[in-house]
Amino acid sequence: MLDQLAAMDAAFLPVESILHIGASEGQERFDYQAAGASPCFYVEPISSVFEILRQNLESMPGHHAIKAVCSDAEGTSVNFNVASNGGQSSSFLNLGLHARLYPGVTFTGVETMETTTVDRLIEVHSPGRVPNLWVIDTQGADLHVLRGARASLPFVDGVFVEASLRPLYTGGCSLSEITDFLAPFGLLMHWLSLDENGNGDAFFRREKGEPQPLPTYDGNRALNRPATQSSWSEWSDNFLAARGPGGGVNGHISGYFGFHTGEEERPWWQVDLQEIRPLREVRVYNRVDSGRERARTLQVLLSVDGETWTLVHDQAGYTFGGKDGRPLRVMLAGPSARYVRLQLQERGYLHLDEVEIY
Repeated sequence: MLDQLAAMDAAFLPVESILHIGASEGQERFDYQAAGASPCFYVEPISSVFEILRQNLESMPGHHAIKAVCSDAEGTSVNFNVASNGGQSSSFLNLGLHARLYPGVTFTGVETMETTTVDRLIEVHSPGRVPNLWVIDTQGADLHVLRGARASLPFVDGVFVEASLRPLYTGGCSLSEITDFLAPFGLLMHWLSLDENGNGDAFFRREKGEPQPLPTYDGNRALNRPATQSSWSEWSDNFLAARGPGGGVNGHISGYFGFHTGEEERPWWQVDLQEIRPLREVRVYNRVDSGRERARTLQVLLSVDGETWTLVHDQAGYTFGGKDGRPLRVMLAGPSARYVRLQLQERGYLHLDEVEIY
């Protein structure tokens, strides 16, 4: 497991969505995919490297390549230096101490570009949803990047960042400066790995508070109500957690799947509340053992007759949790419905843990 994913796991934090700045060719993409993160954003400034990154992500839904260089301000013109080691040590900062410690690495080219900020990238590419794990690999410019993320940092669970006891690049930062900057945002060092030169990686995590109990209003109206689904998977018979569509409304939140369709276009599951009534919330618990990313295109629809449906929520590519304390909560303003349908907008399997309706 990658260090950044292992650090989140050790901190008991779910990996929901990832922002990787300085992503190179996206070498971590398959690990991120296996972790169930969606969406994942890969930011790379070097044109030739970005083209490889873009091609690597073409066949991976939910994984997006962004060509940009991040700093603490938008629109600043910088000369981005391309390093001789396959671009790994590239930076808009000069080598400084790096040149003495690693004399085999030199700058062999330069690209002139304008900076942007993390806050701006999230506003454009992930509006209203801050990725909860950040991986920052920007060769000495890490504090510059973090200073351009002040509006987003309060919503991050984990930051995995390059760390040096002394600034490795001219105008770069030290580990203590990063530590001091992140502390007011509630992000504290949880893991550190340095080599003999005092260079390596650090992981900062948000301390988990006591989970707040979710409201139960006047009771779960979906409990043990009749449910149906578009198809039946062979896996449905292989796990105690799953007993057909009714496994999604049996009141048992297991962390596994309560129902499981076959692989098909736009699979769906629905429950009949057996009466038309105003609804306040649809609460969906995703499976969290594996495959959580398969719910990334989930839509929630309501109907009074089971024929005509009204869309009330579109997950739009984002994954979500369940028993880990982060179920999807679709807050409603009292629309009346008898049927509630959950449906994917792509080909795949629909398998969720539990659905509650209030």
